[in-house]
Amino acid sequence: MANQNQQVTLMDLRTRAGLTRRQVANALGITEKTIYVWETSNNPPKMTVSQVQKLLEILTCTLDELAMATRK
Repeated sequence: MANQNQQVTLMDLRTRAGLTRRQVANALGITEKTIYVWETSNNPPKMTVSQVQKLLEILTCTLDELAMATRK
């Protein structure tokens, strides 16, 4: 995993959980392309509260980890 000098990304959290983009997209009811954009864009992803809650569950991460990973 990332050290203190390297920011953890959304892709890091997803791969740490052993999930594909397709699996995350299916769990959230969105397209795989949306996950790709979230992981590669310079803009923070726009998520609903329910998407955030579901991501926390499937990525088994904390809200702080998710917030840091989606900060650009």
